Amino acid sequence: MLRWACWAIIGGLAGLLLVACGRGEQTDDAPIPTLASFDTLPTAYFLTQNAPPPGFSSLALDPIERGLTDHPGWAYTLSGSFSGTFDVTGDAAQGSLSVLVQGNELGQARRVVLEVSGSAFAPGQETVRLEGVRISNDYYLVDVNGQCSQGDSGLAGNAIIADLAAGQIIGGVTQAVPTGHRDTLNDLSAWQYTFAPQDARLPAVVTHANSQVTLAADLWVAPEVNAVLRYEVTVTVRGVHLLWADRTGSTVSGTLSLRYELDPTAFRELPNISVPHGC
Repeated sequence: MLRWACWAIIGGLAGLLLVACGRGEQTDDAPIPTLASFDTLPTAYFLTQNAPPPGFSSLALDPIERGLTDHPGWAYTLSGSFSGTFDVTGDAAQGSLSVLVQGNELGQARRVVLEVSGSAFAPGQETVRLEGVRISNDYYLVDVNGQCSQGDSGLAGNAIIADLAAGQIIGGVTQAVPTGHRDTLNDLSAWQYTFAPQDARLPAVVTHANSQVTLAADLWVAPEVNAVLRYEVTVTVRGVHLLWADRTGSTVSGTLSLRYELDPTAFRELPNISVPHGC
């Protein structure tokens, strides 16, 4: 069962990757999500007094991790949860996920640890943990049983996990503008941004003709490192499929929460990425 769950998730990720490469929306008939706006935007004077540095008045942040590979090293986490019901049966649909992604550009290495659990995300109720590592052109995959396989990019499962990125799940924003609010997050000066509903891309939610999606978001950018520091999305959905769920199965309704958070310490201390234990 665990091995089947492993490949079900890998297959679903492959589908997400193909969709993300092929087009920017969730489905051909997907309704445009409704974005819950921030508080009434401040006055023009307030915006001017609290404007971000030059060059950051309008940003394209899709995928959300855009620009990280320009740094020698980087790392971020993506966490999420879902609480709701399966539409056909009315049974509870719960789930959680966590993704740790580390990159060492100098060492040409990348590491991803994916963990999912719950009926909304993983087949059955078990927890599925996968680790993928890429070092140069070599790929390694540690499956749910702790067994390691090695190969190059031609070994699809290995490459899919090791190359998994936040943009394949939480997506990004095609155009964002500052709200005039600023703060210090993780010792970095950060500015809050907002965006129009049609500028949000969220691959985690696969919509259909009668689906309903309402999205609220909180987005912070640090110009000093030219990167998104934090991106939180809360989505109320009805009649959708999530992530790698079987598209022939029941849709779900409920609330999905996703949080992307950058780890700025990785800019100063390059992640140590090595061949996984047991490979």
